[in-house]
Amino acid sequence: MKRKFTDVLLSILSYSWLIISAVVVLVPLLWMISAAFTSGKLLSGVPLFPDPSRFSLEHYQFIFSYRSNPAQALADFPGAFVRTLQIAILNTIGVAFFSVTTGYAFARLRFKGKKNMLLTMMVLQMFPSFMGMVALFLLFRTFGFLNKPNYLALIYTAGSIPYNTFLVRGFMRNIPKSLDEAAAIDGASPLQILRMILFPLIVPIIGFISISAFMAPWLDFILQYRFLQPERMTVAVWLFRTTDPFNTLFYNPLRFMAGALL
Repeated sequence: MKRKFTDVLLSILSYSWLIISAVVVLVPLLWMISAAFTSGKLLSGVPLFPDPSRFSLEHYQFIFSYRSNPAQALADFPGAFVRTLQIAILNTIGVAFFSVTTGYAFARLRFKGKKNMLLTMMVLQMFPSFMGMVALFLLFRTFGFLNKPNYLALIYTAGSIPYNTFLVRGFMRNIPKSLDEAAAIDGASPLQILRMILFPLIVPIIGFISISAFMAPWLDFILQYRFLQPERMTVAVWLFRTTDPFNTLFYNPLRFMAGALL
């Protein structure tokens, strides 16, 4: 009887925690949706649920129509969206390729300096990437990469490789080496072992690092703000302009909500 009461109490606490967590996550999202389709400029008057009497598409009309330069093929926000998407795709491909190959080397191959290299990669992860912003800016200026959005993928990819390499390495170490040895006996090369034996088994971790890599350019602001001119802005920089009270043309928190919702 006592055990049954304990199980019921644990179930109540578990479901209560799940409900509270769901409310914490969903309420801001509902408010964002409501703000995106509410006319005006003030967040203070936005209801939690959309008000049909104040429903408006004015923010999206501005987002998809405004051009700071009439000669542009795309409006400011669609152009920023396309540029950010290109960076995200390049970063995803680069991170997935280099993390898998590097993780395979550290998990399966033997070579001199392996432990020292792993330790170095671990230590580098202790320092935030923006500490090297000045050096990166000088390098980009030297090689002529400034104001070229796609080259930002080099920074995102290089910064993601150490952490993702550890993830792939740890995942591969849980796969029995007997599979590699059996394939090697049949004459498979290390590249064939990776492509035909290990790759199908590590799809879950590849999916995780690919999603993380794809999201990185959408969440970053500092690099894009400093390395790109306004005419080459990304989504994060465009959204920032809508929160700047000194930018009277763009300032509109509800417009920010509409853009962030996309």
